[in-house]
Parts: sequence; C-alpha cells; structure tokens
Amino acid sequence: MSALAVPALGLANRSAQALPGLFADLAHRSPAVDITRIESAGHHASGAGAGTYIADALADDALASAHPRFVVRTANGRLFRLLPEAGSIAVEQGGALGNGTADDQPAIQATIAYAEAIGAREVRFESEIYRLHCPERFSPADQTRALDGHALVVRGSLALRGVAPGRTVLDFRGLDGADPDTAWQTVAKSASDPTPAVWRGGGLFVEGDWPRPDPAPRAIARLEIDRLVFQGNRSRTGQSSYPADVTTGDGWDITDRGFWLQDVFVGDVICRDTDFIGWRGELFYAVGADDAIERITMTRCRLLTGNGNGFNLGCDPMVMAEDCEFGDCTLAQEDTGKTHGHFRNCLWRDCDYVWLGGGSTNGRLYTYKYPTRDDTVPVPATVLDNCRFEDCGIVWVNSWVSGRIRTVDTAVGINSIHGFALRDIDLEIDAWLDRRDNYFAVALRGPATLTDPVEGAPAGVYQQPPKQIRLKVRHFRSALAQDQGREWIGVTWSGYLDRSCRIVVEGEFANARSPNGGDNPVSFPYVRFDGGNASTAYTAQGLYRPANLTASGSFAPAGPALALGVASAIAVAVTLRASPAGGAAYGYADGQPLRIVKNTATGSIAFTKGAAASMAMVATRTLAAAHDWIEFRYNRALSRWEESGFGGYS
Repeated sequence: MSALAVPALGLANRSAQALPGLFADLAHRSPAVDITRIESAGHHASGAGAGTYIADALADDALASAHPRFVVRTANGRLFRLLPEAGSIAVEQGGALGNGTADDQPAIQATIAYAEAIGAREVRFESEIYRLHCPERFSPADQTRALDGHALVVRGSLALRGVAPGRTVLDFRGLDGADPDTAWQTVAKSASDPTPAVWRGGGLFVEGDWPRPDPAPRAIARLEIDRLVFQGNRSRTGQSSYPADVTTGDGWDITDRGFWLQDVFVGDVICRDTDFIGWRGELFYAVGADDAIERITMTRCRLLTGNGNGFNLGCDPMVMAEDCEFGDCTLAQEDTGKTHGHFRNCLWRDCDYVWLGGGSTNGRLYTYKYPTRDDTVPVPATVLDNCRFEDCGIVWVNSWVSGRIRTVDTAVGINSIHGFALRDIDLEIDAWLDRRDNYFAVALRGPATLTDPVEGAPAGVYQQPPKQIRLKVRHFRSALAQDQGREWIGVTWSGYLDRSCRIVVEGEFANARSPNGGDNPVSFPYVRFDGGNASTAYTAQGLYRPANLTASGSFAPAGPALALGVASAIAVAVTLRASPAGGAAYGYADGQPLRIVKNTATGSIAFTKGAAASMAMVATRTLAAAHDWIEFRYNRALSRWEESGFGGYS
C-alpha cells in the first residue's frame, strides 16, 4: 500500500462514518471526535423517521437512559441525540409505524416524553392512522394522579399536530389491542377498598402542575392539538349510571375520558380541526380549581359519542369555540362557569341535556350553582352567536348567557333548581318543532317560596328570584310537524320572578297554550304575546283559559292573552288585582299589556267603572257574546290596570 493510499483510506472511512443509516446502525459507527452530527436514513426503515443526531451538552448518560429511542451510543462511546427539525419531532423518529395495525403507543408516548425533556415545541404525526393499545393499570381506579394505564400523557408545553394529507386518526384500543367496547381492565376501587372496578384509561391525560405553581410559570403554559382525531372506538349505549358496571362494562365510565385534565393547573389549551369521538365517559373533561385552566380555544372540533358528557368544564377558564359540534352523549355540554365564553356557529345535538352558564370570577360561594362575580370587572358572560341546539332534550341556561340561538325539538329551561340566583340572561330563540309533539320551547322557573334553601349555605341563605332575564321566543313548525299535527306547548313561568324579567313570544302554539303563569301566578314579569297561529283552537283564538268564573270578585291575570269563560248563564262583575299573588315586588311591570276574550256564549262579564282603585275604566264594559274582548295596560306608578281597548259584538 502506498503512502498516498493511507490518507485516502482514512478519508473513505471518515466519509463512511458520516453516511446516513438506520437508527440501529448508528450504534455501530465510530465517528471522529470532530464530527458532531450524524444522519439517519430512517428509524426502522429507510425514509421513515429519518433525522439528524447531534453530540452536544444535552446528549449525556441520563438522557440516553431515559430516552433510548432518541439517543444513540456509538461504537467508540460517543452520545448523539435526535435534533428537532425547527423544533419539531415526528413520532416515526421514535419508531412509530403508522400502519394502523401495529401498536404505536410506546413510540408515541416516548416521542412526547423526549420532546418535553429537550424543550421541543411540536410532536408531529405524519401518517394517517396510528393504533394505540392501552397500557396495563396497576394503581387503584380512584388514584387520579397515577399515570399508569393511560394511553398518552402530556406533562409540558407542546403541540401535537397531524400533518398527513387528511387528518390523522389516533385509534385507541384496550389492553393488548382488545375491543374497548367489550373488554376492559379490572383494578381495585381504591387503596382501602379492593372491590373490583372498571378501567379503560381514556385517550390523552394532561398532567399539569399540582399544587398551583404561582408565581412560577405553569409547566404546561400552552398545549396545542391540531388536525387529530382521538378515536376511542367506544359506542354510546344510553346507559349513563356511573361508575361503569364491572360485569357488563356498561355505563358512564369515569375512567374513560377522551381529553382528561383533573385537579391540576395549566395555561392555554388550543384545539383545531380535532375530534374526540367514542368514549364511555366524558369526551373533554377539564375540572379542578376555578383557575385550573387559563383559556380554552376550539376551532372546527367535534366532541361526539359517549355515555357521559361531551364538553365538561368544572373550572372557570375563558372559552372560545367556533364551528364546533358537541353531542351524541348524555349531556352535550356541562359547564359550571367560565370567566368568559364565546361560542360561534356551534352545534349541540342528540343528547338528553345541555347545561350552559357563566361565572364565577371571584371564587365559588356555597356551591357552583350559586353565581358569583367580581363587581369591579365585566360580567363573566357566555355569548352564543348563531348557535344551534337539535334534539337536545332540555338546555339548562344559567346566569350571564346571551345571544341568538336556533332550537329544534329542544326546550330551553331557566330554573332556580339549577341556578340559585339566576340573573342577566338575554336570549333570542327561534324554536322549531319537527319530530316531537306537545313540547315546550321555553320555561322560566323561580323558587317556589322565598325561603327555599341554598345547598351548602348557612341557615337563612335562600334562593333568589331570577332577575334581569330577557327572552324573545319565536315558535315555528316544520312542514312535517304541521302535516302530522304536532304542536308546541306555550311558554310558561312559575315561582318567584323579579319584575325586571321580560318575555316576548310570537308564532305557532297549541290551543290554550299562549304564554301563561298558571291560574293564579305568584309573579308576573313583563310578558308580551305578539300573536301567531293556534295550531288547534277550542278556546277563543286558542288563548290560555283559566278556570271559568262562577261568581263576581277580583281576578288575577294568568297571562297577557286570555280566553275567559263563565260557568253558567249568570252575570259576573270582576275587577283586576293590582299585583300577583307574590306581591308588588314580583309584578306587574309597567306597560304590561293584557287582552281578555270571552270564551263562552253563556253568561256575561262586567268590568265596572269605579269598582276598584286597581282598575281604571273609560266606561263600564260588558263582555256578553263569545269573542267580545277588552284590553288593558298596567300603570305601575298608579298601581292599576287602565283600559286601552274594547270590542263588543252583541
């Protein structure tokens, strides 16, 4: 060998050491000391998970021990670690196959852990589907901080991003790939109770800070999830009792949540083009202290299919959601409060209930059902902008909710049972009836008495009448509902309501179902009936009819438009009461309109001029014939009803 050949061989060997190879092949290389970067052609196969590995201060024995999928020790003892590309690491670089059949859970979890360890910004998913088997659970079911048995765990600020041409599906299975619908793990209920309990493990578990790290920044300052489908493969069975039955596996499984954040502290959570579909428990579960999450942003996301809740907020973040869909579960949304919420072009569907509300902004008082706010800052408003609720059973609305919504076969309930001091609600509702029958569009309920207790409060603290509730309701029927004779029940109210409340109603209604508070309402907020078509009409104009009059006396209006009858061929004289049964604090509102139409041909009803201070007549009026009518308007300053119109046709 010539003298010139020796350097040439050295250069050739140096070049060979620097040539790309599979990740496992890099361990057989002996790169020169001045080589600080080596390339892989792929992790398990050429072109899949290729990357650059660097020898720097981070590439030490501790990192190699904790993350062997990303740190290689070469034949000459040097350590090289995977270098993120523009802050991004692909799960293929951790060995994920992305073929939809192999279990990629270990590789994906390892990639997340490595990204968090070195401060990478993003974990990307390059294939269209990855299969994940649930790891084995050893800890008792009630140990919510234990990490074993969870398919994916995130502990630091990170973006999880699908970059395939279509959105990436994360296909979650049970232990050893079993069908999670029919197979589940069994663990102890608690450390002190060995009773068997179901364990399914859910999808993404978020392990934030505990306790609150302030004033230090939160370990998860920002969690971003983009273009991913968390496919749980669990069906909705309609069984919502919890916990899940250990024999059948059925029920609301509180160990199976698509997105799971519980009793920890994080910053922003951002989801874009991301779905959580098919989980036996909550689809998106975020509960804890009021400030557990600072902000949640959702854009074009779907939370669908399960035995539990869709969107479950048990804390008070700021929430922004646009073009999202929630449903096919027991409660499409259950939130106990928000510092602010804005839902735009969102759909809630196919569920038993929805629960929406704002607050608190200064800590909870007594119970989450009791609204509180910081009076020095704006209200913790929830705004519904062009949102729809379809086949949702009842939408329970709590304080500080406003906007315009469209409902289909869905009722809106504002009820003191669910909000012990309801206030500041302003909704315009286009209510469509399609496949239901004899259903109500809106009901407003105050406490039955002024001494109804508040859960968790000291003795003497009582539920408060709803205040500043403003509702505008338009009733519609689809052609199908009309053809099949389906009808709306009218808007109703009951209990104690502050007279500041206001209800304006129009559109189709069933016979005798115009707005009403019952025959002798405790309260009477401002209620206006702007008219519409009675789908059937066995009372005059289809209006609400209190019990027929049997004698003269004072009469308490039951609604803004009434069909009033006389029991027999007698003449009765009536006066109108100055206030409802609950007293002047609960009605009537100034300017309240009242129209009374005689419903029967028998008997007569006289309104006599000067008969009572609570009723001012232009002249004595008698409703003698069926369909005679009289109108009044309430003057609150003078505490009296004042005649504003009369039509007698006899």
